[in-house]
Amino acid sequence: MLADLDNTILDFDSAERGALRAAFRRLGIPFRHGTLERYRAINTRLWTAYSRGEIAGAQVAIQRFEELLAELEYRLPARRLARAYLAALRLRGDTLPGARRALVLLRRRFRVAVVTNGYTRVQKSRLRRAGLLAHVDALVTSESAGHAKPDPRIVHSALRLLGVSRHEAILVGDDLRTDQGAATAARMPFYWIDSGDRGAGRRPRLRVRSLLELAERL
Repeated sequence: MLADLDNTILDFDSAERGALRAAFRRLGIPFRHGTLERYRAINTRLWTAYSRGEIAGAQVAIQRFEELLAELEYRLPARRLARAYLAALRLRGDTLPGARRALVLLRRRFRVAVVTNGYTRVQKSRLRRAGLLAHVDALVTSESAGHAKPDPRIVHSALRLLGVSRHEAILVGDDLRTDQGAATAARMPFYWIDSGDRGAGRRPRLRVRSLLELAERL
């Protein structure tokens, strides 16, 4: 079983919002109305470029705050805000309802690898904070694999860690572009967490409302 992390197991929307506010507060700058929406638009665009291999992951970490600070007209080194944000995000273990129960059920029958576009230290820390790190067998990030979803090579890395072939695994996630794209490219089944379309793509036939629903079905 390969599972996406953000908005599949952990509540990234909540974590991102809380971490950004905490970073602004730590640096003593106002968190204005609309700041979160501006940041999310910039961040989504840059992560999309990263997943296409157009820019490096390290560039995303800094450039998103360079652009945000420029839009807000704040004179502050982007690296300071970037460090403050990631430090705050690492402390966020916000989970989606039923996620813990889902992992417990899944691991009774399957090995589970989390496959996520993100930074290893941050994602590992968030899983630990949520008390879920011990409930997964492997964590594969785009940073550790050197490839980001929808590139199938990140999926291949996870399959190797679990010691299974694509014929013995499924991938579950919420993002049609990155998660479904990776599953399609790796030629393996995909279950969509149908809580809203988070990317362009054909709507999958295999859908569930949550990871817990999938765990109970399996």
